[in-house]
Amino acid sequence: MKHSLPLPVVAPGRRPMMRALMVGVALLIAGCASFKGIAPTGQTVAEVRIPVPAAVPDASGQWPAQDWWKAYDDPQLNRLMDHALESSPTLATARSRLARAQSAIDLTRSGSGPQISGNANASYGRLTANGIIPPPPLGPGGTYVTQDAATVNFGYDIDLWGKNEALIRSADAQLQAATHDRDAARLALTTSIARAYAQLASDYELRDLLESTRTQRGSISKLTQLRVKNGLDTQVESKQAEGTEAALGVDLAQLATSMEVTRLQIAQLTGDMPDAAAQITRPALHPQPFTIPQDLPLGLLARRPEVAARRARIEATVGEAAAARAQFYPDINLTALIGFQSIGLGQLLSAGSLVNGIGPAITLPIFDAGRLRANYAGKTADIDTAIAQYNQSVVDAAQDVAEQLTRVAALGREQAAVTQALSASEEAYRLATLRYKAGLSTNLTVLTVQTQVLAQRRAAADLNMRRTSLQIGLIRALGGGFVVPDSASSATPTAKRAESPLASAAGTNDVSRPLQKTTELNK
Repeated sequence: MKHSLPLPVVAPGRRPMMRALMVGVALLIAGCASFKGIAPTGQTVAEVRIPVPAAVPDASGQWPAQDWWKAYDDPQLNRLMDHALESSPTLATARSRLARAQSAIDLTRSGSGPQISGNANASYGRLTANGIIPPPPLGPGGTYVTQDAATVNFGYDIDLWGKNEALIRSADAQLQAATHDRDAARLALTTSIARAYAQLASDYELRDLLESTRTQRGSISKLTQLRVKNGLDTQVESKQAEGTEAALGVDLAQLATSMEVTRLQIAQLTGDMPDAAAQITRPALHPQPFTIPQDLPLGLLARRPEVAARRARIEATVGEAAAARAQFYPDINLTALIGFQSIGLGQLLSAGSLVNGIGPAITLPIFDAGRLRANYAGKTADIDTAIAQYNQSVVDAAQDVAEQLTRVAALGREQAAVTQALSASEEAYRLATLRYKAGLSTNLTVLTVQTQVLAQRRAAADLNMRRTSLQIGLIRALGGGFVVPDSASSATPTAKRAESPLASAAGTNDVSRPLQKTTELNK
């Protein structure tokens, strides 16, 4: 909106003088608004390329859902997640920062609107007898009087150069960034809980394996003692069997400690005290297949909350730079007042005490020793910094996904090798046990083969755990159900958003477009 003030009537003889004055003011404006040569130079990443290994499942899946953990069909995990999202101090901190950003927007908006205030004061004292008020009998000069005033004051920043609007746009972008930071904290929290929960499930599986192995070794130990009694073996074989059985007891004790620590970690992540760890029972996770979205490179950046936050901060720095540039131009404020002023309280509300006034107040920077230019240069440097941080987040996101896909591809090859090795070792153990019972081999052979079986079973359990952990890591790399809202930039004023270096992607999920140079910060 353009604002204009009524022009005074100028006498014909003074018109050349007024024209000269206006030319002089225009020259001052042109000379003061010297931000030439200051502009951002950064460019955002234009394209995301992610190689997908051949061993990765077909890219026919969907992006993770926001409540992705429910696919594991574990009621206890669902309860833990719900409790964490409600009670976690980490998310509470993110929510408080979001509220702080919202209050910053409200504060910035309030400064761009009309300001109306009331003022009332009364004072008692002696007036000078040598001022504009004459002494008695013509006036109260030199006497003690009460001076009173009651006025309503009005102020409005006309904002011809868009400074306030740019600050509002910057505050809106900071709010978007805080919102995305909350989403990033949510994703980090839920994936951390899921990984710890998967580790607990793996520990339970390993405990079953160790218990089964200890039972088998107990049977071997009894058989060895019987053979020693019958003179078929010596005490050496008997002590070997007892030693290996005791070693399994040590492994089980260490595993029990590890499980307790994992429970404590889960309780801490969900915002509970350590005593809540005892209530966490055995997980019942149902394995899920790996799924890779079809539009992985195209849609990745719109589904990573930290990338979206970095992009919003570019918009925030662009708004701050635009506001800094507007400071080179005259600042015009419209002020007005109306009220009563009097000497003596009894006449304060009389018609003769009425006062009012209205007029513009113009502030023009003429010489500031380079302060405005330095400030503007710093704000444009902030834009380049924000762009560099955004680009780094894009690179990190692409690398994260590529790393997870590489591990997923390798997991398939490991699965085949571990399955084959486990099958072979179990068959060898079966045959060694039969030969030992028949007296055709020693106890040492059986224990050696059984140790190999235990190692392969542990490898299989570890592989299952890594599979779940990789799946959770891939979900995190794909954003865990986060999507940049279509209205993410809707709060930004349309007229100014079109001038932003990021305007080409505003309000869309395509956050990978390059930074476009515009006349707003490069004129």
